[in-house]
Amino acid sequence: MRYIPRNRTAAAGYMFCFAALICASLLNCQVSSAQAVRRKHVTWVSLQAVPLQLNGYQVKEVSEPNSARRAYIRRDTDSKWIPFYALERYLLVTLGNRRRLVLINDCPATKFCKVMIADLALHKSRQIDQAAIEMYRRDAQPDNRLIVIPQAYAFSPGDKQVLINMELIYISVPVAQRKLVERLNKSYKNWWYLVDSISGQVLREHRTNRMPKRWWTS
Repeated sequence: MRYIPRNRTAAAGYMFCFAALICASLLNCQVSSAQAVRRKHVTWVSLQAVPLQLNGYQVKEVSEPNSARRAYIRRDTDSKWIPFYALERYLLVTLGNRRRLVLINDCPATKFCKVMIADLALHKSRQIDQAAIEMYRRDAQPDNRLIVIPQAYAFSPGDKQVLINMELIYISVPVAQRKLVERLNKSYKNWWYLVDSISGQVLREHRTNRMPKRWWTS
């Protein structure tokens, strides 16, 4: 038996309890509490077979004849659905402010996630969290028993930058070893990274639990 931190954020918590996700009540949309979560004033949604109607776009998941699963999006200006990403297990997605890029938290395994961007115009996707992960491991030097995953929170207003948090979701220690669990939990560094949405280059490292309201660069 292993310990799951009680103080993990809602963003990481969805991996263990999808039904606990919070729906943004400010949006004019029909999304259940198990399908949406609010992060930095941005609404993220998980995909289902039934299309989800958001402000200006819809998303859905389609199981294809070869058993592959694919994510689809249709903006109000699109005449048809656009396939934009192949999924294995679970995704959270949000459309960028300029409505060309889709920001994706892809979790193909219980203890593994990656941050991806899908370009709807180029029909390509790319991973943008690798430089941030390397910097976090080098600077924070987390204990190997801490399972920390990258989670995107938002695009900058022009979609040129992405805010990523390194979130603790799991401590690989028997629950009975409470003192060790507490020590490891306290050693966790909840840091944030501002990365370029094209190259994934780290533009800024924030060694803080709380980010300012304006976190992007001009």
